[in-house]
Amino acid sequence: MPLHLPPISRREFLRRSLVAGAGLLTIRSLQAAEATGDPNHWVLFSDTHVAADLAAVSRDVNMADHLRNAVAGVRALTSSPAGVLMNGDCAFDHGLTGDYVNFTELLNPLSTSGLPLHLALGNHDDREVFWGAIKDTRPSSPPVASKHISIVEAGHANWFMLDSLDVTKQTPGRLGDEQRAWLSKALDARTDKPALVMVHHNPSFTDGKTTGLIDTEELIAILQPRRHVKALFFGHTHTWRLTDHDGLHLINLPAVAYPFNPKEVTGWIDCRLRADGISLEMHAHDTSNPAHGKVSELSWRAA
Repeated sequence: MPLHLPPISRREFLRRSLVAGAGLLTIRSLQAAEATGDPNHWVLFSDTHVAADLAAVSRDVNMADHLRNAVAGVRALTSSPAGVLMNGDCAFDHGLTGDYVNFTELLNPLSTSGLPLHLALGNHDDREVFWGAIKDTRPSSPPVASKHISIVEAGHANWFMLDSLDVTKQTPGRLGDEQRAWLSKALDARTDKPALVMVHHNPSFTDGKTTGLIDTEELIAILQPRRHVKALFFGHTHTWRLTDHDGLHLINLPAVAYPFNPKEVTGWIDCRLRADGISLEMHAHDTSNPAHGKVSELSWRAA
């Protein structure tokens, strides 16, 4: 399942940090926490790439500063969201312990303000290192033994968070047969609400070598005929794009960290669910960027 950070108080954060030692954070399971925000209001982060060195810079961006800015922006929202969905590549490059120590500490203002965080992994993450840094969160009976997947229930929809991490530091991603079988069954068991699927790697519709999701064709074959599946959210490319595939919305989340192309916007998305669609507001780090504050209204395809 994705890695969940429940809301905790500042006092509890400090207590657990001291217990864990060496700055490593110990957090109880999500089941112990209850979200209090609007169940149709969500914050979407992707590609934070936080490094063990808080002063580290990549592509002229200090990743820690960008995450601090995103956290401050979420805290400044006038209405409280139900939680934050973080779509992979939490760590800078190889998924080091120090990356995750800084990542969790930078997110702590959200957790101590009562906001749950639901974390998935990308190709720059390392599962075992993450589990070592974020203690007491590893599920005892995960739906798929080698993957971190789960369902996050919202007001007007269900989020299905997948795990496309194949090999750390290797660019392409893969879901695999077992995870896709789980997804098919999970989607069929929850047809009462729109389904929103989130995965780190971008779908790739080419027949050649891909840097995105290797088993794209198999995933789309699951999503496309299930009409209650309305959108596929992904990151990995560090671009902000809204497209569709035969009525299925493809939502490419911007990077919180840095762009691969300096012309691309970076930041995070304020997401509001409706019964018939979704509103996505771009919060750019550079508030002078024309994309900043723009709200995209998407309608769901017919059931």
